[in-house]
Amino acid sequence: MDTVEMEAGRCYEPAMECTKRFLFLYGGAGSGKSQFAARKILYRIMHEPGHRFLIVRKEKCHVKESMYTLLKDIIYGYGIDEEFIFYDNDMHIAYIENGNEILAAGLKDSEKIKSITGITGIWIEEASELEKKDFDQLNLRLRGLGENYKQIICTFNPMDENHWLKTFIDQGSDNLECFRTTFYQNMFIDKEYMDELVNQYKQNENFNRIYIKGEWGRAYTGGEFYHGFSYSKHVNDTSYNPALPLHITFDFNVHPYSTCCVWQVELLPGELKKVIQIDEICLSHPRNSTRETCAEFRRKYFNEKGHRAGLFVYGDPTGKHEDTRSEKWYNDFTIIKNELKEMHPTMRIASKAPHVKKRSDFINSVLSSGYEGIEITIGRNCQKSIDDFSYLKQGPNGEKLKEKAKDSKTGITYEKYGHTSESADYFLTTIFADEFDCFVNGRKKFDPVYGKRNTKTAW
Repeated sequence: MDTVEMEAGRCYEPAMECTKRFLFLYGGAGSGKSQFAARKILYRIMHEPGHRFLIVRKEKCHVKESMYTLLKDIIYGYGIDEEFIFYDNDMHIAYIENGNEILAAGLKDSEKIKSITGITGIWIEEASELEKKDFDQLNLRLRGLGENYKQIICTFNPMDENHWLKTFIDQGSDNLECFRTTFYQNMFIDKEYMDELVNQYKQNENFNRIYIKGEWGRAYTGGEFYHGFSYSKHVNDTSYNPALPLHITFDFNVHPYSTCCVWQVELLPGELKKVIQIDEICLSHPRNSTRETCAEFRRKYFNEKGHRAGLFVYGDPTGKHEDTRSEKWYNDFTIIKNELKEMHPTMRIASKAPHVKKRSDFINSVLSSGYEGIEITIGRNCQKSIDDFSYLKQGPNGEKLKEKAKDSKTGITYEKYGHTSESADYFLTTIFADEFDCFVNGRKKFDPVYGKRNTKTAW
């Protein structure tokens, strides 16, 4: 078994030598993640004394069909099955020479896991099935003194970029080593399987990202409010153009943050209207006020960039009312006008918010088919806006589903999604008022309002 670590390919050689507490192996389908994890465990079982490994999935019944069967297949494949004892009912493997063991468990067997002592290593397959509290409990089980390093191996596909696993990775830790691989790095995969994977997922951009490219995907579950939105089509790198006006649009909720999104508009030949979100300013407590949001916008675009090409303001029409979070005799739009007076803003506030279902149909038509030549691009830096367009759900009445979340620190309950996209709704249905009216009523207004013209092709 001295060559076991080589069988999963050279890309995993550093992972064989890794002694950190957490070893994350993630990426695309067919990349050999599980094969390597099984081989590393078997190598350590046969070469290091005093081991008791635990192999885990959320449901114990899935351990047998994946991890336990894989371990047995490798052992039989090497022709060394006589060196092991297999207890199939319990999914227990013992190495005869030194008494090392591999035990199996599911996360629903929490009491059984707590009763297992002397665990020296854990392999979690499909780790994305676990909640963070499950992972934390397993981590607590890996304790005690011993001559060998203790390690938790997690193997998974990067299904959802909002998953706690990605947060855990992004936070960084000296105790964590990550390896991201795809089937292109698996020297033992056959071409027929590779072609089948590509064909299977080529029509689904989300699955293509996850299973082919090994990149973080999105947990689409159906019923998305902005069902016309496509990450690959609508998200790109964007940049500020000093020759074009800025269009800023507000949503005045203060939890989880106040919202100001920054857009620019170009008119291109062939009646193409290109709207580009270049920034989002989402300030949380204690800066989650209209005044602080304006101050941050002014700092970025007036003080630092010296913007002089015009400024147009949009937002929730309820911001015209006096509000307890504003000074007496002031409303949110009065505050915006006063705070940004050096930039001479033009206010474009509708008399009332457009009907949610009608604006949904209009914006989805723009997203999916470029209605009336309108093309929307969201900057990669606008993550909250991307999340809104991706995850906001539609309720049973066609309205936006106001999914709630609770801040663990403050105890404040807030709407999880809908703030940046709400501001986008106000902007898009106002700046394209002519097209919106045509879409809803089948008639055109006299004059669209794209802003002050700067060049022959840009507004």
